[in-house]
Amino acid sequence: MATLEKIRQRKKILAIVIGAALLAFIIEVGIEAIGRSGGNSAAAKVGNEKIDIMAFQRRVEKEAAQDQQNNSQMDAAERQQKVLDDMINEVLLNQEYDKLGITVSDWEISQLMIGKNPAPAVTEFAQQAGAKSPADLYDFIMNPGKQGVSEAQVAELRNKWDELTQDIVNQFKFAKLQNLLAGCLVANDLDLAQLKEDEAVTNVVTFAKKDYASIPDDKYPVTDEELKAEWEKLKPMFKIDEEVRRIHYIAVNIEPNAEDIAAANKVADAAYLALQKGRGVDSVRLLGTVKIDTAKMLKNELPMPVRDFFANAEVGSTRRDTVVNNHHQMYKLINKETSLDSVDLGYVVVQGDAKMQKAVLDQLNSGKSLDDVKKAYPQKVDGKLTEWQRIFNAPDSMKTKIANATIGNFFVFNSGEQGATLLKVNDRKAAKLFYTLATITYDAYASTKTSEQLRDKLQEFLNKNKTVKEFEENAAKSGFNAEEMLITPSIPQLGLSQFGRGGIKDTRKAIKWAFDSKKGEVSPIFSDNNDVLVAVALDDIYDKEYLPYDYDYARNLLSTRVRNSKKGDDLMKQYSGKANDLNAYAALMGEKVDTVNIVFTSNGDPKIGNEPALVGRMAIAKPGKLQGPWKGDNAIFVYQVVKQEKEQREPTKEELSNRYAQMRGAGMFANTRVINNILKKATKVKKHLIDFY
Repeated sequence: MATLEKIRQRKKILAIVIGAALLAFIIEVGIEAIGRSGGNSAAAKVGNEKIDIMAFQRRVEKEAAQDQQNNSQMDAAERQQKVLDDMINEVLLNQEYDKLGITVSDWEISQLMIGKNPAPAVTEFAQQAGAKSPADLYDFIMNPGKQGVSEAQVAELRNKWDELTQDIVNQFKFAKLQNLLAGCLVANDLDLAQLKEDEAVTNVVTFAKKDYASIPDDKYPVTDEELKAEWEKLKPMFKIDEEVRRIHYIAVNIEPNAEDIAAANKVADAAYLALQKGRGVDSVRLLGTVKIDTAKMLKNELPMPVRDFFANAEVGSTRRDTVVNNHHQMYKLINKETSLDSVDLGYVVVQGDAKMQKAVLDQLNSGKSLDDVKKAYPQKVDGKLTEWQRIFNAPDSMKTKIANATIGNFFVFNSGEQGATLLKVNDRKAAKLFYTLATITYDAYASTKTSEQLRDKLQEFLNKNKTVKEFEENAAKSGFNAEEMLITPSIPQLGLSQFGRGGIKDTRKAIKWAFDSKKGEVSPIFSDNNDVLVAVALDDIYDKEYLPYDYDYARNLLSTRVRNSKKGDDLMKQYSGKANDLNAYAALMGEKVDTVNIVFTSNGDPKIGNEPALVGRMAIAKPGKLQGPWKGDNAIFVYQVVKQEKEQREPTKEELSNRYAQMRGAGMFANTRVINNILKKATKVKKHLIDFY
């Protein structure tokens, strides 16, 4: 079987896997010692359940290995936070499954894994392993002796099968939870009637507004007492689940200076000259500092900037791109050749001596089906009768055999004492013209001298500015930018936006420093990221249940709300009762009349801004009656419904039920994140990762 061959091919990988396992064990022991030295061995606590730091580290190592296979460049701290969040969500879900009695029976597992309609992921896994079906793969894994294979040879495959089984079980449990929730949120007739009424009418509304932003702020001072009162109203907005620290940080990019760029240009010029005049790519390779990639490709696969040039160029021609961000790129056409490309091939693998190989070949070419041949030689013959493949990169000897083969007949591609591979060419597409192109790249980097100068400059600044106040006030004067940021123990990187973008890789140590330090301290230089130097000043520590009213972001938000309310009160006094129609109010405000279409279930209109209460008023207002002035959160409004437009077609009960499900029912739980967030709010979750990393 192909499965057996794949297991044999994995033997070379085993030494690497064992080495990685030993490394993971060493790391685990170190982390355990660190954690327990502080009396804690938990990465997190979910309710009364702990997530052990060693189990967490094993999971991190596993995902790191997968990322490496997929060429992922995820930051180590990001991966740690992702893994911990995943494990927390799993614990929360398992706790909920236990409370609700949600289980998956052995019969259900059997149907999902090897039944008539197994889960798609299981079918895909079986195909990748070379098995005809999940049931065949399961039999191979659980009964290796039938295939002449040892237990040790199927151990890795069995582990993957067990992992997949657990994944499928978890997915099925979650689907049961979703269905349970969906069943609790089914619309009754009154719900559907209300939704139908809410959507039936569109109010066409004309309005005029006076934005508070158009009025100077300095006329409306805000006191601390007013800020505190507003903070009390909005207190839930400032609730924090983890300790928060306010910092300022300086990040200095280690970039090449003019001298480095000039040196890089000389190297790139020399490389291009060697590419043109010397022994081609080999001459460039002697420089040692450039990157060279050689690939064979069709015309439409050539890099867009040089496609037309090389399509008509002679072998040996060169081309150089424009330098962008100190990145040099050049090309050399190594070869042009017409080659067989797309071929429909059938293959059969025979495990047996020369006599058996010839017998199988003769039977296949006489018209006997592959299934019949496999029955005649159980477990000795396997294959696939048709599959389109690209073979332009195959060895010339293989391409020659395929090019000269008789269409429709099997032939011996290669053979040995214990087995052979038989090929059949079902169809061949016309040969195509291929270009072998060498791509040479070179980037300008900061020299050691430049890096040391940048570090010295930052260190000199830190030596002279040892307090938070000096750090923040003097940064700009010294040519640095001190960025403010609120951080929690779960933040993996400095510089992350609220949407998790734009972070500086390998800056977790700087964050840990902030949680190990005292208010007012300034850090040393962190250079774990080879491209950035970082220094941090710890402004404040917020370890209560709520962020205080007087930290910068809260103060700005609360001040704006209090100030807007005062502006609104003044404008209400100024405009109320001073006009009789909308145009007159607009003239008083110095604004123009505009129009919006409002449906009760809508979120409003960008012309209005974030005014949900106003949208509700507009949706139920009667046509023809002037409304306002009305005080909103961001402006004063006067409005009037000029007409109502009714739906031309009544929605069916099924349509209403579907919309209700999406807006207020089961559709709310289609996203797993929603359920996870609900469970987190209902369970106390305490993360301890900052104690270890």
